Amino acid sequence: MPQIVNIAIDRLFPHSDNPRKDLGDLSELAASIKASGVLQNLTVVPDEPDNPDTDYTIIIGHRRYAAAKIAGLTELPCIVVEMSEREQLQTMLVENMQRSDLTVYEQAQGFQLMLDLGDTVEQVASKSGFSQSTIRRRVKLLSLDRDAFRRAELRGATLSDYAELDKIESVEDKNKALE
Repeated sequence: MPQIVNIAIDRLFPHSDNPRKDLGDLSELAASIKASGVLQNLTVVPDEPDNPDTDYTIIIGHRRYAAAKIAGLTELPCIVVEMSEREQLQTMLVENMQRSDLTVYEQAQGFQLMLDLGDTVEQVASKSGFSQSTIRRRVKLLSLDRDAFRRAELRGATLSDYAELDKIESVEDKNKALE
């Protein structure tokens, strides 16, 4: 059973494949951490499992880590686990899929990554809690122009808007509609 250990913050590094690219405004979380400390541990994997002086890659807790750095903490409570690269990616994806502030495009990328790792749509649905039809619809959105999609998200495009896009046949016409 993994135990919680304190690890120096300068030995912790964000996972390069974390699906959540934008950590959002960290000021409130940093203020809370400064006042009360980190109340929930991070989950990390050792970069070199047999080396006691190894660095660690964060699997869960990227926002807490970034806010703790802002708050000036020097170490963080962590659970050290062993995971394959695939397990790491799946854990991050599933953990992030449950967040309401993940964009539709980030969800689509996460679903596609799980599919690329060999999961079926049914397995992704089981792991993420989303329906199979939602997963298929989100992944189809990845065929659209990425920049146009992001601009549409910034303008406040809704899931209903994306459902309407699904009714358009050609990808070119869908991209025009996004604009």
